[in-house]
Amino acid sequence: MILHVLFTEDGIPGWIGEAPREGSEPVEGLTVAFLAAHRRTARGKWVARSPARPEAPTPEAMAEAAEAAHAAALAQRDETVRLALAAEADPLFFRWQRGEVSQEAWLDAVARVKARHPKPERP
Repeated sequence: MILHVLFTEDGIPGWIGEAPREGSEPVEGLTVAFLAAHRRTARGKWVARSPARPEAPTPEAMAEAAEAAHAAALAQRDETVRLALAAEADPLFFRWQRGEVSQEAWLDAVARVKARHPKPERP
């Protein structure tokens, strides 16, 4: 199959298609995968392209990621506290409402749960 390729100044295939296009060159016997992974030198030799280096994240992107991680940690903590309060403190609350235990016993249970699960600090 013949592919038509537009090359960049560096010899990198910038456009690959089956139909000719203005400025394209016919290339026979090569696949799209090969063309995507190679570049052509000025002498016409095909060489493998080095993998693209990932761009360093911007300070804004790093701050956004840190904020998202903090929000996720806070949501996880809130869910953990909710479940622990439901299992440990809520029964004491209802017993306090019925006069079976003191309010202090219920508040101590709430404080113990919150002490075990502190809020995550902001980055």
